[in-house]
Amino acid sequence: MKKTFITTAVAGVISLSGSLATASDWKPTDFQKRIPGPARLPMVEADYSGTVNTDPQFIADRLAILNHVAAYSYLIDEGRWDEWYSLFSDDVVFETTTPCFGTIRATGKKAFMGVVDMRYRGPGSEKNTTMRRHTQGNYHVAKQTKDTAEVRTYMLISSAPADGGFKVLTSGTYNATLKKRNGKWTITRWYIEVDAPLKASALPEGGAAKGIEFIPDTREMCKKK
Repeated sequence: MKKTFITTAVAGVISLSGSLATASDWKPTDFQKRIPGPARLPMVEADYSGTVNTDPQFIADRLAILNHVAAYSYLIDEGRWDEWYSLFSDDVVFETTTPCFGTIRATGKKAFMGVVDMRYRGPGSEKNTTMRRHTQGNYHVAKQTKDTAEVRTYMLISSAPADGGFKVLTSGTYNATLKKRNGKWTITRWYIEVDAPLKASALPEGGAAKGIEFIPDTREMCKKK
């Protein structure tokens, strides 16, 4: 069973129960506040210090972190689902905010997989011949310690159907929190901030009991979409 959420109501501030996976004092600028869209979730403040760290372990970790985040796009686009899911920790928090849809929050890998499987791997997906690219760019490691990291990168999602057409679906940012566990980096939070409206997502029935929260974008302007 599934439920598709179509959002229609009045403006409000989105708030999710419980603490966010990444606490941050990073405040939106006046420009960001003017951009149409639901309330964004917190993102980490970037490091602009230009500090040089010559420690070999730090450099090795930096390369592993960037490679781990980049693998997200290649694996999902090639349909390598088992490998893709292995990028995330069992206690991962997955969040996505989309204009005129809302915010989805899935806590734990089982809930995360439930959302993704319904969105991308439902009935009929085995016949899909459309090539999607989840392109990343402008990587920025905002914070790195010996066992934690915060990374953000621009996102551009495009679609190339088998009939030869091509279109850009949306842009946005990926915001990742990673932790080093047992000598390996893993993603513990993945927050997608989407710039433009997308097709309404299908979510499992009884989502709250399964670790899935949905907060609709209830602004007046969304009634016209």
